[in-house]
Amino acid sequence: MRYTPVLRYTLMLSAVLPLLAILAPLDVQAFQFVDGDRWSRTATDDGTLKQGQPTTLTWGIIPDGTGISGGHGEDPSPSDLIAMMDGFYGSGGGDLTQRPWFALFADPLERWEEVSGLSYVYEPNDPGTTLNGNNPPFGTRGSLGSVPDVRIGGHSIVVQGADNILAYNYFPDSSDMVIDTDDTSFYGSTTNNSRALRNVVMHEAGHGIGLSHVDSNDSAILMESFLNLSFDGPQLDDILAAHRAYGDAWEKNGGNDTSGSATPLGLLASGSPLSIGADAIDTAVAASDIDFISIDDNGDTDFLSFTTSAAGLLDVTLTPRGPTYNEGPQGGSQSPFDTSAQSDLTLTLFDTDGSTSLATINVNPAGGTETLVDFDLGQVGTYFVRVTGSANSAQLYELDLSIVVPFVLVLGDMNGDAVVDGVDVPLFMQALVNRGAYDAIGFPIDADISGDLDGSGTFDLGDLGLLSGLIGGSAAASAAPEPSSWVLILLAAAGVVASLRRR
Repeated sequence: MRYTPVLRYTLMLSAVLPLLAILAPLDVQAFQFVDGDRWSRTATDDGTLKQGQPTTLTWGIIPDGTGISGGHGEDPSPSDLIAMMDGFYGSGGGDLTQRPWFALFADPLERWEEVSGLSYVYEPNDPGTTLNGNNPPFGTRGSLGSVPDVRIGGHSIVVQGADNILAYNYFPDSSDMVIDTDDTSFYGSTTNNSRALRNVVMHEAGHGIGLSHVDSNDSAILMESFLNLSFDGPQLDDILAAHRAYGDAWEKNGGNDTSGSATPLGLLASGSPLSIGADAIDTAVAASDIDFISIDDNGDTDFLSFTTSAAGLLDVTLTPRGPTYNEGPQGGSQSPFDTSAQSDLTLTLFDTDGSTSLATINVNPAGGTETLVDFDLGQVGTYFVRVTGSANSAQLYELDLSIVVPFVLVLGDMNGDAVVDGVDVPLFMQALVNRGAYDAIGFPIDADISGDLDGSGTFDLGDLGLLSGLIGGSAAASAAPEPSSWVLILLAAAGVVASLRRR
């Protein structure tokens, strides 16, 4: 059984700035982790949880009247969070999930789900015992069907006569959250879909998963010392920290550590490239951004699969992602943090069996892009790419794949689909009538090559009469076919072309 000293963070109203000052007791950067900083056991997962492992947390809102011990130094008193929220948004519905405001707690937790290996499950049952992050002991409290891992309540938080505290939260393995229900004007604001409340919940939930405060003088971070309501939810530094502790969202449900559980990227076709991890390019993260993938340490392995529909030449680019910004512990010195150079990444391509290595690329140091160019995939099938890192740190990355399928020339094929059929007839005729228009609209095949059916070296009226012999796949262009509707159409077309040219 693991016991940990009570660690809690406080969210306070600033008397000077129109921002929210956050006080923290530890000097730990948000991206730095040891195993003790994250959950070791939950109601769902046993006590073997470790760094980088996806984790499920249950959460619930304690009934009004449930005691709150006053763990921040305020007087103990019962929770009245539900009454406060009902007063702001309405109380419709019997259970809490039917309340109009329930989503303002559920959605912030689900946002952490979208960008990391965390999963949150609502637990409607609560034992009614006093909310106290240190009682029962850490690591033994959550129980499926009876006690949430994370209990949320609220009451008046007045410490030494000061009533400027918005909320506080405990660290794992007990992450109770306490909201100051005196701050009615703040929590009652519906601006930006009640962003004030949602950002507080997301910030406090960040402490609840083990993230500490971090300061930055050139970027906005959810877990920094001052809450900035100009953005919505976790920013890139927060996401990177969550990846380090719990992995990325692709690690859930068994992870992607083997080819058998690879993350499927889909069909890779000529002209339709595939990509993953493209959102990790800036410190600012929009509330809709979910495309993040990373290696959380030197023991993590990511397998990704793609399927080809035709043999071709493959290009793969592995790019370490993330900007450079100033960062440091709250109240401490800041220094540039290059999130794109935290680990030296290696790219490996595997054959369709998932185990035969076709190519391994690692020619650049940490922060450098690894590229595989014009690799000949000789057969159709599902292939695999593996990404690994060399350092015990989290590294965001982007993976881009494209394929070029060599063109196979088929005489009479005017649209490049390698088949001669009725679709090619009007294109054939249009090319004869107006060669300039043919080139301008971008037909993929040079008419002088694919349309030269008689081998004269040019595309002209002499080729028109031979086209019908190729329709349906026949290669006997020199054979004299029986009269057919295609012949009549082509003869008529020849007359039209000749007439147009005389004019």
